[in-house]
Amino acid sequence: MQLQHFTEKSKGHVVDFTLFSWSTLDIKLIASCKIHISSKPFEFISIMGHGIIGFVLNLISLIHGSFAIVISVIVIGIISYHQYHNRLRREEKITLILSANIYFHMNIYVVVLVSCNIQTLLGDIYEKNFDSSWCTFRGYFTGVACCAVFNAFVIQAFYRLCRIVYSNHRWFQFYWLYVIAIPIQLLGAFIVLCPIMIWRDVTYLPNEYYCLPAFTQTRGILWGTLTAYGLPVLLLSLIYLRITIFIRQQPLNQTLRIKQRQQRDLAAIQRIFINVGLLLALGTPGAVLLIMCFITGIEHPLTYRIMWVGSAVAMAILSIQIIFMTPQLKNIITIRRQQNRVTTLRVTIPMRVIVTNQ
Repeated sequence: MQLQHFTEKSKGHVVDFTLFSWSTLDIKLIASCKIHISSKPFEFISIMGHGIIGFVLNLISLIHGSFAIVISVIVIGIISYHQYHNRLRREEKITLILSANIYFHMNIYVVVLVSCNIQTLLGDIYEKNFDSSWCTFRGYFTGVACCAVFNAFVIQAFYRLCRIVYSNHRWFQFYWLYVIAIPIQLLGAFIVLCPIMIWRDVTYLPNEYYCLPAFTQTRGILWGTLTAYGLPVLLLSLIYLRITIFIRQQPLNQTLRIKQRQQRDLAAIQRIFINVGLLLALGTPGAVLLIMCFITGIEHPLTYRIMWVGSAVAMAILSIQIIFMTPQLKNIITIRRQQNRVTTLRVTIPMRVIVTNQ
């Protein structure tokens, strides 16, 4: 390489020029060095930008998901213990088994969510590839678990509908009917979401390190949204509408006991709507990003992580909220706490007496 330097006067300005004489070998070396050097800053910017934000979002999802799992397991254990060691009325048994059904499917959904978050964290750190047939099935099962959670609320609302509108049909209030309905709802979720697997819309997301129907797969996303969210919400709305119309059409000379029971069941339906509304509200950011993807054709790099944060936070809040919104479940938790306090007092008081006698 040779350098030549000269100056030139042009329109009153002095311009310095440095001419380089390059050989073919020099050009190849400089080009390779340039490519190597320029790629590093952009890689660093990517890690410091979306990478750290995505890592934090995954961490938030993991923490809230783990909290929801712990609460769900504890509540299911308390319900099982209470059902086994106490003779309960039919109404209370059905209410508790339907609450346990919600917690059970919430737990399944959150476990799948947490496992996806763990894979994403491992992929961000070690850049591992988790693509496999098991990954594809789990991506399909994620939608099934989400659909089963909403179906669990539908079954709970159906029970309230039968208590108010069809109270004369005793077999609608049969305990084992709802026990059988629990596996049927999960089977129904598998069936209605089968087209996603048939269409092969569950794909591996290389930036997220797990399998899921990509937002670019319009057919699979629309089908999953309509079956997992749209259909259960529609059924809940129809049940609430039917109960409201039925109560307004009732004569004014009803007994006070019947009116109070109907008002309790109507309040239970309203609480179900609040719980489902919480799930839908915290899923709004993901829905907005999905709509933007459909309109612009550009997928935001943090779309899936934002969606998982909403789901994990919703499940964590819901795991506590259901306890306070279900009187039977709240009473069981309160009784257990009081029993633990009494047991503690019975243990500590004799110990104090022994100490004073010494």
